[in-house]
Parts: sequence; C-alpha cells; structure tokens
Amino acid sequence: MRGLTERVFDQLTPATRVLVAIASSTPFFVLILLGHGWVIAEPSTRGAVHTEVMLALQGLLVVATLLSIGIGVHVWPLRREPEPVEGTTLLACLTIGVTYTVIAVLAGTFTAPTGLVLLGVLAIGLLLFTLRPMVIAYVVCTVVLVGHDIGVQLGWWSYAPAVTERIFEGRKPLWGYAVWRNTVLLSAAAVLLPLIMLLFGRLDRMHARLMRLSQTDGLTGLANRRRFMEVLQAEVARRHRTGRPLCVVLIDIDHFKRVNDAHGHLAGDAVLRELAALLIASVRAPSDLPARLGGEEFALILPDTPEDEALRVCERLRERVAAQTFQGDGTPLRIGISLGLGAVHDDDVARILSDADRALYCAKAAGRNRVCLASCCERGTA
Repeated sequence: MRGLTERVFDQLTPATRVLVAIASSTPFFVLILLGHGWVIAEPSTRGAVHTEVMLALQGLLVVATLLSIGIGVHVWPLRREPEPVEGTTLLACLTIGVTYTVIAVLAGTFTAPTGLVLLGVLAIGLLLFTLRPMVIAYVVCTVVLVGHDIGVQLGWWSYAPAVTERIFEGRKPLWGYAVWRNTVLLSAAAVLLPLIMLLFGRLDRMHARLMRLSQTDGLTGLANRRRFMEVLQAEVARRHRTGRPLCVVLIDIDHFKRVNDAHGHLAGDAVLRELAALLIASVRAPSDLPARLGGEEFALILPDTPEDEALRVCERLRERVAAQTFQGDGTPLRIGISLGLGAVHDDDVARILSDADRALYCAKAAGRNRVCLASCCERGTA
C-alpha cells in the first residue's frame, strides 16, 4: 500500500499536486465555516466565543474557499501538463498555510488538535510540493505565530482570541467545544501518523538511492572507484582479523583507444557495458566485487581466494573476453584484456594497489592479453 501511494505521488504533475492540495483543504474550510456559523447562531454556544473575531474568521474562510476554488479552476486545464506552475503553487501554499495557521491561533496554538493540524499541513505540503514554495509559506506562517505570541506576552490580545472563559463549564469544556476538539484531534492523528511514516519512508529510500548512486558507475552498473576503495579497506581489515587470503586484480582493455577511434565512443561505451556483464558473470556473488575504476580500467576484489585460485579466475575471464564477439555499433569486435594480480600480504592498501598495478604493467610489457602476478614481477618474470 505504501509503495502504491508513493508511485501515485511520484506520477502527479505539478498542476495535479495543486489540485490534490486544494481538494484536501477546501472541504475542511467549508466544514469549519458551517460549524462556526452554527456556533454563532446557537444561543447555548454563542457566549463561549467572541462574535466579532469569529465573524472575521468566517470572512477569511470565505475568501480562502473562493480563492481555492479559483486556483482549482485555473489549474484544471493544466492537470496533464508536466510544466511547473510555480506562482499558482505558491499561492495555494500560502492560502492553505495561512488559513490553517489563523484558525490555530484563534483557537489556541498550545493544544494537541491545532498542533496536529499544523503538522499535518506541513507533512502534506512536503509530500506534494517542492521546497521553495513550502519554505516561503512556512516563513509567513511562522511570522504569524511568532507575532501572535509576542502580542500575547505584551498583553495586546488573549491567548485564544476567538473564545471566552465560558468555553469551560467549571472544569469541563463546553460540549460543543469538546466535540470539535475530539473530532479534530482524532482525524488529525489518523491523517498525520500515516503521512509522517510515508515521509520517513521516502527519506529512507531516497538516502538508499543516493548511496547507491554515489557507489555505482553510471555506465556499467559496477561499483565505482569510491566503492572499490571502501570494500578493499574493509576486506583488508577482515583479512587482518581472520588471516583468510585476499587477492586484488587490476584489468585494462588492450588498445581500447583504437575502438573509440575506429567505431566511435558510443560503440566504446557498449563494449564497456558488455565487459562489465562478463565480469559479473565470472565472479562469485555477492562476495567478489567487480568495479570500474575509470575509462577502460576495471578491478576485482576476490576475498577468501588464494593466489593460485585467483589466477585461474583471471585466466578464465581473459579467455572468455578473447572469445567474446562484442557488438559495439553493430560491427563485430574482438578485444583483449591485460590483468595484474596481487595477493594481499599486509595492511597497506596503497602497496596492495601498487603491486597489482606493477603486475598489470608487466602484462602489458609482455605483449598484452595475459595475466601477470605481482609475485612474479618482483622476481623479474612475467
């Protein structure tokens, strides 16, 4: 259900978001307008409110209702258009935010129902609109609330200007006020709690999405250099604790510049994606990590893998790449790869990468399309 709700919100156009906000708030304005009209007209409740203040609030509700209807009529023809309606969005946010804020101020802001209503309005706004109109509306509403509190502290007006002391009969609130308070409290809680859960859920998913984007190569879908370094440092630390073997492989496509020069960069990108798929298919998931370090440079982290087994993995990968027909721009292509394999013997990450890089250089110097071990390079052989 939460996923369906999020998909619905994500597919709303800017004009439709305004319509949803108007459709959510306008019926409440009308209900409050009718309810307050009854309170003013009913003799048993009229003495519990300041009639002149309530009439001013009624006027504000009429203006807000008419303005909301006008906004809805204006954006209805634009409901399928993807273009933003920034001015109309800001007007809708200000209309809804200021009206709810004034209602809360006149009824007393330090009560649970009004507090929940204001939080609910903020939550709905954050779900529907971008940050700019919400910030402007929030600042305006905050000025109203702070100005009211300053006036209360200076004795210019009462804490809840719309009501009198007769709102309470002894220690109990007047029955009409009690019904209104409980209705607002329960309905606000019923709406607000799911909205807050939805907001936090969206924040969690957005954070997870950003983390994936920051750790993933956009072209190939492999881990990027940042993720590669994080995992390598973690695996080196784990090897230090457990003593399990660990190998690192650096990979470079042989003469990749020729592919770009002869077939274009789009074809080169296609080759990189196909090679990434081969890397994924050639290692153990999820323990091994294939990564793209940049350009035509790739890498593998092979935890719990002795050097001789890692060498077999590299040879199988090299043979598969050599036998693979890459499509590129539609023209069949053949490529080779050079691989430098280093077995981890200490906790110096820089030295580990240097050893693998030296082995890669040996592979290139020995004629390319081959695997070289860092231990063999140290002895002067490839």
